[in-house]
Parts: sequence; C-alpha cells; structure tokens
Amino acid sequence: MKKFILPILMISFLFGILFGGVSLDPLEILGVLFGLKENPLVERILALRIPRVFASFVVGAGLSLVGNAFQNLLKNPLVDPYLLGISSGASFGTVLSLYLAEVIGVSWIYRIPLLSFGFSVIASILTLFIARREGRFPVTSIILAGVVISTLFSSLTYMTIVLLKRNVTTISLWLFGSFSGTVWKDVAFYSAVVAPFLLYSVIFSKYLNAMALGEEEAFVLGINVEALKVITFLFGNLTTAFLVSRSGVIGFVGLIVPHIARYLVGPGFLRSALASSIVGGVLLTLCDTVSRSLFSPTELPVGIVTALLGAPFLAFLMKRGV
Repeated sequence: MKKFILPILMISFLFGILFGGVSLDPLEILGVLFGLKENPLVERILALRIPRVFASFVVGAGLSLVGNAFQNLLKNPLVDPYLLGISSGASFGTVLSLYLAEVIGVSWIYRIPLLSFGFSVIASILTLFIARREGRFPVTSIILAGVVISTLFSSLTYMTIVLLKRNVTTISLWLFGSFSGTVWKDVAFYSAVVAPFLLYSVIFSKYLNAMALGEEEAFVLGINVEALKVITFLFGNLTTAFLVSRSGVIGFVGLIVPHIARYLVGPGFLRSALASSIVGGVLLTLCDTVSRSLFSPTELPVGIVTALLGAPFLAFLMKRGV
C-alpha cells in the first residue's frame, strides 16, 4: 500500500483543486502557481480552493482517527466519533448561538463557535456520568447513554429551530457540514487539533492494541482499562468537538473509514490508525469536491455526500453481521 499513498494523495488534491463551481485547466494552474502567467480569476479560485482541500483532508483524517480508536476500544464496529452525543450537543450549541444572535443580538457568539464546542463537551461529560457504574464504564452503558443524550439534545435543537423560524439555510448547511469560506487560519486550527490525537494514537498504540483482545486480557497485561477508556473518550471527544465547532457535523466518515483501513492494512491498531488518517483525509477531500461540483453553482453540504456513501456501507456491514 505504501507505494500508492503518494499518488492517491496527489490525485485527491488535484481533483479538489481542479473541480468545483468553475473547472480549471491544469496548465493554467501551473502557469499561475509558477508565476508564468497572470490570471486574477484563477488566482482567486486557487486562494479559495487550496485551503479548503487541505482543511477537508485534515478534518477527514481527524474524524477517522477518533472513529478507529473508539471502535478498537469498544470492540464495536458500528461506533463513530459522535458516540457520546457530540454531534447533537454541538448542533444545539450552534442553533442556540444563531437564536441568541437573532433574538438578543449577541452577534459575537455567532461568529465564534463557542457554544457548539461547549455543548459538545457538556454532552460528552453527561454521557460518561450516566454510563458510570461503580467506578467502571461498561461498553453497553456508554452506547445507551450516548443515545439518550443525543436524543435529548436533538429535541432541544429542533425546538430552537422552530422558535428561530429564520436562518434555516444557515442551520441546514452547518448541520450537514461545510468547508465553504475556509481560509488558511482554519487549516492551522484543524491541524493543531488533529495532531495531538495522532500523536496520542502512536504513543499509546500498544495499550489500545491490547484492548482489542478484551478488557480482562488487557487488565492482566497491567493496563488500567478504565483510565484508558476515560482518557481516550475525553481526548477523542475533545478533538471531535473542536472539529465540529467549525466544520459542522460530518457523519459516517469516522464510521466507515476505519473498516476500509483495516481491510487494507490489517487489524493492528497503529497500522489501522495511520491508514485511517490517510483514507479518511482522501475520502472527505473527494466528497467535498463532489459536493461543490455535482449541482454547480449550488453547493451541497458535504455531510449529505458522506451520508449517501455511508448509509449503504452501514447497511452492508449490518447484512454481514458485523
């Protein structure tokens, strides 16, 4: 697989730069990039697209890394980064910020994704609090608690939308994720968020790999199972919360990519983590390209494209009895 990594990355980035609302000529792009030609329109398009391509890659890598860690830790192939209610909490925070901006006039809350991050963290903490049983965090309790918290915040979200009555387009775009308007500052933010979790996955890969054998086996090997669960959950959810606070909710990437990665490189945690980051980055980059090219000049939220790919894949996994 190693020899295919660089060509696949280059192709996905090339597609992301070439296609969109306006298709570009590769020779024209090269001429502008190397200073051989002057074309203000192409320069403007490249200034918009190149950061967007990098941002979608980093976010895809981050969501896939977290999904891979959660699936490995819980030994559950249907777990994704939004397990602990992050997406529903972040959605409520964003809609609430729009409501406050509209009704009360607190516009700075709308400009800064403060509430979306805050409520995603609150949702995660509430899920772990509900799931805790005598100092332990049973897998089934975590999943069920996540469902409860997701339902609660989803209800609050739609109640706020009904009260808001306006900005429905903005809300819909965020609820399904979008990289529209991405600049280099966003790329730096996403990279600073994803890099620590990638480092964590590398450093603690032996412990996380042992968890795949089972909690009792990991305990016998001297691993503090409950501490590893809590640290991984909180770190993974903080990573996801930061990403979601800016990109919006992009579903299915963290669910389906780890399966593809394990199919390509095998079940070892470190290998699957690194493969997940690359496959997830490439997949979301291509999905974002499709989202802004398919019905040009109308741009689809990228989460719709990932859902159209992910839903059949999830059905396939369920039919296989995974």
